[in-house]
Amino acid sequence: MKTWLGISVALLLVVTAGLAGVHRWFNPPAPPAQLFYNGSILTMDATFPQATAMLVQRGEIVALGDAETLRDRVSRDVVTVDLQGGTLMPGFIEAHGHFPGEGLSAVAVDANSPPIGDLYSIETLLERLKLLAQRRPDGPLLAYGFDDTTIGEQRYPSRQELDLVSETRPVLVMHISGHFGVLNSAGLAAMGINEEVTDPIGGYYGRDENGRLNGVLAETAFSPVRTSLLNLSGMDGFRVMRRAAHLYLSRGITFAQNGLADARTLRALAPVLRYGLLPMRLSVWPDAEAQEQISSGRLKLERTPRGYPGSVKLVSDGSLQGFTGFLSEPYYTVPETYPPEYLGFPSLSAEALDEQVVRFHCQDLQVAIHANGDAAIAMSLDAIAAARAQCPEIQRQPVLIHAQMATTEQLNRMVALDVIPSFFNVHVYYWGDRHRDIFLGPERAGRISPLAEAARLELPFTLHADSPVVPFQPLQLVWNAVNRQTASGQLLGPEQAITVERALKAVTIDAARQLGVAEEVGQLRPGLRADLVWLDRDPRESIADWKSIQVRGVWVDGVRRFPDGMTE
Repeated sequence: MKTWLGISVALLLVVTAGLAGVHRWFNPPAPPAQLFYNGSILTMDATFPQATAMLVQRGEIVALGDAETLRDRVSRDVVTVDLQGGTLMPGFIEAHGHFPGEGLSAVAVDANSPPIGDLYSIETLLERLKLLAQRRPDGPLLAYGFDDTTIGEQRYPSRQELDLVSETRPVLVMHISGHFGVLNSAGLAAMGINEEVTDPIGGYYGRDENGRLNGVLAETAFSPVRTSLLNLSGMDGFRVMRRAAHLYLSRGITFAQNGLADARTLRALAPVLRYGLLPMRLSVWPDAEAQEQISSGRLKLERTPRGYPGSVKLVSDGSLQGFTGFLSEPYYTVPETYPPEYLGFPSLSAEALDEQVVRFHCQDLQVAIHANGDAAIAMSLDAIAAARAQCPEIQRQPVLIHAQMATTEQLNRMVALDVIPSFFNVHVYYWGDRHRDIFLGPERAGRISPLAEAARLELPFTLHADSPVVPFQPLQLVWNAVNRQTASGQLLGPEQAITVERALKAVTIDAARQLGVAEEVGQLRPGLRADLVWLDRDPRESIADWKSIQVRGVWVDGVRRFPDGMTE
């Protein structure tokens, strides 16, 4: 017995030492002192907006001022960082996204068309899926970023076309919106979807002219399929996370966000956050079902040094470019099979949305609601008003995600209800031409993401890219907020443009406030953590040429993570 006890204790010590070693490997300590100098330091702090030097001790900002004065406060062995005339500012923060979705290229086909990728046809998509099948002989075959409106065929691939890739393995092509997908026959069978299936509330199964399933899945019909087939192995999940982390750090992003995490995703992220395997911060938003499990104690979502439990994420409608965003007036044009007065549809009934928002808000939880169309925004604001009335003592600030078609009246209502919208403003670039010509028409398209109007109302707001729907490139978000330019080079709603300074706030301090972390990050001031991005020039002066601005360094908690940190 003593022998077995001794062996058990020894094994426990070995495992503990191994875990400690892993933690240390992924979490090196910050230098005792670092002095950043010889550049422009943008603090995003209105009380002290700019400095020429900054002192950091063990990952915490302790002082700003001039280099000589700050150097005298520490010993001679301080680590110095010569900014070489560049600009240091707070690391960029993702207000809403689906990290690590941008890392899917490690295990799946990137099916994006220009201006993101280079896919022009379904034929090429099938070829790339067949090549993926050769590289990955087991498991589902996945493609992401597909946009039916940008390829030559102007349609989704059919179930039969995906059967040409594999008759035995599930093949899933995910739409760029994240709200639709197409499955082959093996995938439909694996998911138990047959010809007798009925459409769920808030979604549908596509059918051909003969009434048979064509493989298209929309909204609530697609969600369980996406969850099941994206259940990656531990090693594949690590590959995806590693690639996404490298991409984010290379763009100056220090705080990522997973904006719709089910219970399975939370369990997969738990060890990543517990042992510090991710070299940046991450806010995790559980979906309604996962939050129910957390509230009942069946599931844990713990605060860790770089992991943050966030809002409960709810969904009130779908995607404008998928014709499932819920509008108060009909779409500008619709496919031939749609009724002429088609408005889209809500994902939940008004009663169901009210019940969820009231219940979670009255549990003192922040609620974030996906709402694209103005009818969905109206539903969401009604639900928030009901929650405010039922539990007026709760001061949590609700978030409206996307809020693309917000009207003047709705923006004023957001002010009155203390709601913060997070605008998906690069829709102007990626889909603006099609919103103007196909989905919304010129007048409504010009009001997409009404940033200037929100700014005039002094309504706090943030900007996001809903990655991996489109890449989260913070400087592009800032540029598009300032210029309102579409992919074809035309201006769309230029009267809704804002200043560079206001847009930079939306991806730094205002994003931190929305996520509830403004006392840790988002500004450069004493007492906050040293999450930093070093750019080779001042974005306030060069945002028109945003693609040429280089990220020269990124620090998280005072530890340099790019380019010296994690690489692909």
